[in-house]
Amino acid sequence: MGLLQKACETYDTFQHLAGVEIQDKATLAPPGYNSTRADIEITLDQDGGFLSARAVEKTEPKIVIPVTEDSAGRTRAACARPLCDQLVYLAPYEEKKHALYVEQLADWAASPYSHPQLPPILTYIQGETILDDLVWTDVITLNEKGQPKKDDALVRWVVLGLDAADSGPCWTNRGLTESFRRYYASRKEGWPKNLCMVSGDWDVLARQHIKGIIPANGNAKLISANDDKGFTYRGRFDESWQAASVGYTASQKAHNALRWLADNQSVTMGGRTFLCWNPQGKEVPSPTNAMTRRGHRNQPSAKNPTEYQKQLRETLSGWRADLPDNADVVIAAFDAATTGRLALTYYNELKGSDFLQRLYDWDASCCWVNGGFGVQSPGLYWLATCAFGNYREDKWAVDDRILKQQMQRLVACRIDRAIFPVDVERLLVQRASNLQLLPREERQRLLFLTCAAIRKYHYDTTKEEYGMSLDKNNTDRSYLFGRLLAIAEAVERSTYDDKETREPNAIRLQSVFAQRPLYVWRILEERLIPYYQKLPPRLRAYYRNQADEIMDKLSLDDETLNRKLEDTYILGYRNQRAYRTPKDGPQEAATETTTEGF
Repeated sequence: MGLLQKACETYDTFQHLAGVEIQDKATLAPPGYNSTRADIEITLDQDGGFLSARAVEKTEPKIVIPVTEDSAGRTRAACARPLCDQLVYLAPYEEKKHALYVEQLADWAASPYSHPQLPPILTYIQGETILDDLVWTDVITLNEKGQPKKDDALVRWVVLGLDAADSGPCWTNRGLTESFRRYYASRKEGWPKNLCMVSGDWDVLARQHIKGIIPANGNAKLISANDDKGFTYRGRFDESWQAASVGYTASQKAHNALRWLADNQSVTMGGRTFLCWNPQGKEVPSPTNAMTRRGHRNQPSAKNPTEYQKQLRETLSGWRADLPDNADVVIAAFDAATTGRLALTYYNELKGSDFLQRLYDWDASCCWVNGGFGVQSPGLYWLATCAFGNYREDKWAVDDRILKQQMQRLVACRIDRAIFPVDVERLLVQRASNLQLLPREERQRLLFLTCAAIRKYHYDTTKEEYGMSLDKNNTDRSYLFGRLLAIAEAVERSTYDDKETREPNAIRLQSVFAQRPLYVWRILEERLIPYYQKLPPRLRAYYRNQADEIMDKLSLDDETLNRKLEDTYILGYRNQRAYRTPKDGPQEAATETTTEGF
């Protein structure tokens, strides 16, 4: 019940916003209300006369409408909503549904808790002219049976000509909201109460729970209704309420709060929705992206690791000043395997200090130089997409079923301090070993992601931190061969003019080089001879000296030289490509020749 308790706590924090429209934000629905999107708006006068109608634009925000417990979770069974409902309930062509709507609205309007907007709406509905009016105003069209082609269009009401406090849209009228709350509470008087496992209070238990709280999963329910005919709880409980003893008030608060959070701040990837929030409304960083603070997202890029670590520490300090150490942070992921069942696929609660420290630790070790953007930590989406997707038609594409699974793995890895997934790291290395399959502008992204993943994986498994600049003292075989590959590429590219699009031999043979490095290097040496001859003498000497220096560190008698390269060859290749010789050094002529450009 941890999720529902935190959702209720969130609702209690923001209950002053219940029913209040805020620009560019979804509205928090009060208990007894649902947040939904209207399709048609009908305006009436104080006597129930038709004034106008219009189609509601898709860009207009959702509204909150009153619902009964049964209508909030209705599926196929006929069950009318009290005020705003679909045309199939408002028009008289389906007598059973129409009668249910009229009966319920009439009962509310005749109760001691009525509201001035209700009689005009009831009068208009009983006049049975709604279809003619909507056709006349070109809002709907009818089929050959005289029925709306879209009978599930939801209608909202505007009543004019009443007192100032009562005129206007029904969905923003606070008096109408209070009217329905009191009316529906009166209908529940005398119902038996039991212990609510969420709030700990004695309350009327919820018989139905709200559907559609996660937009990406349609009408799926987090808590499904128990079937007292098929007995889905058979063998475990005697009565359905024993399976989920959740009070009506707690259910309404929790589900409406979750829907409000999902509408305003969720991230959906591959059909799985991720939520991260503080129940007291404090801003929290995203668990799927690098740590940044609101108002600081355009800060200058970190040019080197030292500057990056300084910025990261400052970001952590800023978050700690805004998010108290003892504040709760809730991380949850939702998905639906079927149209009716919503699953909580991941859940965790952390204190603010622990949550921030875990994000910081990830970003401090999973980072690399990203070209002109400086040192960064990659977003989890790009790690999953480039590892498991394919580059087609000028964009990366990945199967949604794979994306959502891998995103959750990476989120859990980051939040739970697990070891970086070895399969993700190896897949990125494999893709980075076939750079010729990508356009040149995508190679920088892939190398950045791969190097960050390699650095993170080795830090998690061996606590070894790989530097982001060239390490000339590194004698690792794979690292050295990676440097040789970069030199072979640079030699050939140095002879190209600006219009040359041909790939160097080093890039075309890269995938084979990763499997049999010594064998391919000897081929590259032979093919580089004519390119060496085209270079200026000093530049030719510079490249030859670099290659000879690396070869001296490799024992040619070692039978392991031609074995498959380890992942660190990508680091050697990347760092050698980015290397610049000091301008005051003896190879000044070579300073601007080894570039990051492909």
